[in-house]
Amino acid sequence: MKKVLLLLLAVMLVGCSGEGTEKKKEADVKKEEVVTVKFEEVDTESKATVEKFAKEYNEKLTLFKQVQPIGLDMIPEPVTNELNDFSQVLLEADFKEYKGHYKLVAKYNKDKKIIGYNLSVQGLPEKEVNDEGEEWAEGMTSAVIVAQTLGLDLGKFTESLAKAEENRDTHSYTDSTYKVTNLCTEVDAGKFEFKFELTK
Repeated sequence: MKKVLLLLLAVMLVGCSGEGTEKKKEADVKKEEVVTVKFEEVDTESKATVEKFAKEYNEKLTLFKQVQPIGLDMIPEPVTNELNDFSQVLLEADFKEYKGHYKLVAKYNKDKKIIGYNLSVQGLPEKEVNDEGEEWAEGMTSAVIVAQTLGLDLGKFTESLAKAEENRDTHSYTDSTYKVTNLCTEVDAGKFEFKFELTK
């Protein structure tokens, strides 16, 4: 983890059963309907906010790569992805150097207004990760770039992440207009989730 925290600091410097044989019952299984919304139908202000977020995320990632070469993908621009159940996948990619992947999602309410962002990371299990945590660096760096793009205090973010990871738990705090939640309950399996929820 030491190396991951150093990477985070570098970002700061950049600005960073079936039932057996029983009779088969014909059940009235209701398929959950997925609410699909085109991005053009999103609240105008929210649409502009997400487009700006994507642009700034990509700019910060470009700056970071000049200091620390890392294989992270940019958010495809222009943003055009539709929303499924009020979630819009902005970026989904595999790690370039190690086994793992990450997914960045914009979250909306039923009025089609942006309410925050989620980043989920799945890397190697903790027992397969070295002391520096290099195998998780790509996902963690993406999380830091999200925090930086949202204008959050990176010191608070890394402190919260360290607490959540150390306790194998969830740690939340409020910074600016966001409630930030670091979920590390499945860190043994190499899973992390980061929630950035607008508070107003």
